[in-house]
Amino acid sequence: MVNNFSKVFRYALRFYLKRLKLILVFSVPFVLALLIPTLVSAPTYQALGGVFLRTGSIPELSILDIILTAVAYFVTVFLISDTIVNVNLIVKSKRTLTEIKKTVLSNIGTSAMRIFYIYTIMLLLMFVFQLLTYDNPIQSWLYPIFVLILSFLLFFVAPAVVIDNSNTPRAMKRSAKMAMEKPIYVFLWAVTGFVMISITELVGLLLFSSPFGQFFVLLVNSFFILPFLVVLQTMMYMEKYPLSGE
Repeated sequence: MVNNFSKVFRYALRFYLKRLKLILVFSVPFVLALLIPTLVSAPTYQALGGVFLRTGSIPELSILDIILTAVAYFVTVFLISDTIVNVNLIVKSKRTLTEIKKTVLSNIGTSAMRIFYIYTIMLLLMFVFQLLTYDNPIQSWLYPIFVLILSFLLFFVAPAVVIDNSNTPRAMKRSAKMAMEKPIYVFLWAVTGFVMISITELVGLLLFSSPFGQFFVLLVNSFFILPFLVVLQTMMYMEKYPLSGE
């Protein structure tokens, strides 16, 4: 299985480099998505190139702050969903010889919304779990386990939606099935992403002072690392098809 992942990684890297210009264009919303939460008056922080909300500061937020934060996060999730769809479509177009422009336009209202629904459900479940375990000593270890299980089971929802044109329930079912069949793929993908993002963090820390280092990491992750990880994830999903070779 590790050898198979190595093969998929090499193929994903060749595919990514060959279509880098197109992928960069479609990755612009990633930058906007990660910038939006930092521009609202919410207790957010950046870590490993991502933007997160401090749960412990939620009681300090006003009603207006909560509304603005919720809107910002919904817009962020939609932009991320749309970008993931577009990058997935680049991969899919190579298999089906479909014209990318027409494919993107025809899928923006369907695939992006399906992924948006699933990601929103995930965020709400994590948020509710945090509130239920708020100020409880077990949250520090129980919450990461909950997030890990949820993220693991829904890891392949995006390619399930775009590649197989699955509706929301079927995409979740297909994602869970493939994740349980090939857990090593999910693990190695996570390790790969962690190493790449950590290296970017280290470079940003060494070359720039705060807050410029954080935005350097955000830009590199948005334009290069996250799109590559999406391509790799899609290639992993397409391994179940005999036409997954180049």
